[in-house]
Amino acid sequence: MASFRDRVNAHLPIVLQFLSTASLVVIALSAICGSKSLKQLAGSHEMQGPSEMHNGHMMHKNQ
Repeated sequence: MASFRDRVNAHLPIVLQFLSTASLVVIALSAICGSKSLKQLAGSHEMQGPSEMHNGHMMHKNQ
């Protein structure tokens, strides 16, 4: 019968590979979500136009 340390050492590469793959998936998903939010932010600024956007900022300063 193998000791606990031998069993852990046998499964350790598999666990580390799984953690590495899972972290890469999380990084990829966060990059996708970040790019979508940046597109939405850029789109909202394009719809307002530069003059309206500056006027909006000036209105907030006066209040």
